[in-house]
Amino acid sequence: MMFLPQRQSAFTLIETVIVIALSASIVVALTFLLYTFNKASSYGKISSQSYASASTLLREIESLALPANAVLETHSFSGTTYTSTATSLVLELPSIDGSGNVITNAHDYVAFYAVGTNAYRLLEKDATSARVAGTVLLSSTLSAFSFAYDDADFVQVRTITVDIQTQAQVKEEVVTNHLSQQIRLRNHQ
Repeated sequence: MMFLPQRQSAFTLIETVIVIALSASIVVALTFLLYTFNKASSYGKISSQSYASASTLLREIESLALPANAVLETHSFSGTTYTSTATSLVLELPSIDGSGNVITNAHDYVAFYAVGTNAYRLLEKDATSARVAGTVLLSSTLSAFSFAYDDADFVQVRTITVDIQTQAQVKEEVVTNHLSQQIRLRNHQ
């Protein structure tokens, strides 16, 4: 009797090609998924930071403009004169003590201005005031920053319109935020 050689089990060429093709497809799909997730995550993070930057700037202007006595045409801060224009704002505020009470006959002065993509708040306080003096960076993603006043005579200004646009780049996409608000001076004198 003649014995046939036993056939050993192995992968055929077609099976090997199919396994390699499926593996490559899975790797490509996972790579695309990770790339898309990373891009969406970066976009969300930068978008959130850009909006927070604009929102912080607007809240700071609002918190100091609401109690302001007046919009000043100009004021000198340590020898540097700042002027209220379409791109900067100078305010006179009543000084406050540590409890938030107004100190009579004492004033603090604040200027909001931009240099390039940075927006700053400069505060000069009376010696008796509880406010913190100095310059603070409020936004570093600024693309447009403007003020409009309800009267050309700064003595008569009672309402300020603030317009803020921030912009940040995420890979090849640009994220922009635009906030605008009218602020009425409550303590206008």
